[in-house]
Amino acid sequence: MLVSRRARVERFPWPVHLDEFQLAGRVVRAGRPDVWIYEHHDNGGSLCVDAAGDTYRFVATPRAEGVGQFRRCDLRTAVWRARLPDVVDRVWYARPAAGADEPALDDPTSDDPAPADRPAVRRGHLALVAG
Repeated sequence: MLVSRRARVERFPWPVHLDEFQLAGRVVRAGRPDVWIYEHHDNGGSLCVDAAGDTYRFVATPRAEGVGQFRRCDLRTAVWRARLPDVVDRVWYARPAAGADEPALDDPTSDDPAPADRPAVRRGHLALVAG
C-alpha cells in the first residue's frame, strides 16, 4: 500500500494497483529490513519493497557467497524493473498540452455528455465510470 501511495503522491505516471499483485515471498536480511517480493499477475514482474515502502532491485552476485543482494532504488527504477509500463495504462495528473501524443482528457467541468452516457471502464471486478 505504501508504494501505491508513493506513486500517487509523487505523481508517477504508472499507478501501482494492489489488486494486480500477489505476494511471492519475503527475504529476511539480518540487521537490515526484510524485503517483500510482489509479482504482477499479468507479466510476472517483481516489485521488491520493505515494510517502510522503500523499493529495491535485486543484483545477482554469481561469484559471491550468496546468489545476490537487494539494493535500495528509487520508485521509478523499481516500477520499470517490474515492467509495469508494459501492462498498466499511463495516468495524467494534469491535462496534457494540445497536440500531445496522448489523447486529451475529458473536461470534468463539462455538462456534455451526461455521466450516464459515458462508458464504464472495467478493471477486473471494479468498474470506473467517468463522470
